[in-house]
Amino acid sequence: MEKNKGVIQELLKYKYELGYNAKEATRNINRAKKVDYATAKRWYSKFRSGKLDVADKKRSGRSREVDRVAVVNAVEAHPSMTLRMLADDFDCHHSEIAKILHEAEFFKSKTREWYRRRIYQLEDQWQKVIENNGEYFDY
Repeated sequence: MEKNKGVIQELLKYKYELGYNAKEATRNINRAKKVDYATAKRWYSKFRSGKLDVADKKRSGRSREVDRVAVVNAVEAHPSMTLRMLADDFDCHHSEIAKILHEAEFFKSKTREWYRRRIYQLEDQWQKVIENNGEYFDY
């Protein structure tokens, strides 16, 4: 059923809109596609509550592979980016970015001068934030 999931959800929505109950819809759809009654009931419950969008939501699961070198290079180029900003850029969870930086020993490898220089740059970064009304900005 997994590869037909989107099609089945659309069919269930269609049957719901035509006034079929979940059992009738299941019986009817099963002539062409395999669907179980429990799935139909779950989707009918969503439809009744007004949630007619059948598209799958983004959800957690196994993370996709993130280019570790690119993450480290991005932090080198823009050290004031937050983990969440990096996660948005690399389309992953912020904990994955933190894990990559930890494993790369990114912060352990930096000298005191590197930290001192970054601290002095904070004033300019805060000014950019103020000028952009608190919104994120491109570097």
